[in-house]
Amino acid sequence: MRTLPNKEGVRCREWAHVAPMSTGGPLWLCTCAALAVAWVAGSSWKAEGGAMRAALRGSLGGAAAVALAFVGYGALQFLGLEVSWERVAGGAWPAIGFALLIGLVEEGAKLAGIALAAGRSSDERSLIRATASVAAVFAIAEAALALGGASWPVALGRAALGPVAHALLGVPLAVALARGGARRNVGLPARLGVALTAAALLHGLGDWSLARPGLGQAGYAAALLAPALWLFLRERVREPSPTGVRRLSVGRRGLFASAA
Repeated sequence: MRTLPNKEGVRCREWAHVAPMSTGGPLWLCTCAALAVAWVAGSSWKAEGGAMRAALRGSLGGAAAVALAFVGYGALQFLGLEVSWERVAGGAWPAIGFALLIGLVEEGAKLAGIALAAGRSSDERSLIRATASVAAVFAIAEAALALGGASWPVALGRAALGPVAHALLGVPLAVALARGGARRNVGLPARLGVALTAAALLHGLGDWSLARPGLGQAGYAAALLAPALWLFLRERVREPSPTGVRRLSVGRRGLFASAA
């Protein structure tokens, strides 16, 4: 029987050999499907253009991201670079390179899925919604495939909260696609290149840290906190200030002071 290494350190088993208190079979797949539906529905609630339409596009975008990730890993394997969690967990410096490859493949796949889910929309809120939906489908599909045979509390917790991590890592991608409004295509390739690099680096750092004992959990938390903190500070900079108080705002010329 072939085993597939994964980030949780769990080996996938044949359904016939799964312990009674372990995940597996139709019940586990139906549970993952229900979690994905709940996440996508929540992300699409009161979306512009209709919640049903946003949910459908988000689901399709997430499915496309999963398929593209499979293609990406297959291409690396064809080139002789078989990426495995054992190599990321190794103590040698190449472990960092393999972690970054994982980040590049998965964040690149999510970028394509987000673009598909968002369509022609350039509204940042819509892009964030699309990112959350794509991340939910991607993360829960990953859990459904990788956590078969794990204990129910561990597997259910990771499947339920995995979308949060993937959505946070996708924040730079959403902002890059949304920035500029109607002029979003101006400088788009450069923005996407920077955003994808940042997302892949954070993803790789998070995976590499997760495989390290001791303070590795802190590195993983920092990788997830960075995009959330950046988005928070970015919104604080852009929000209106009280009358008469000078504020910072972001414009075409960069960060500058302007009168309220």
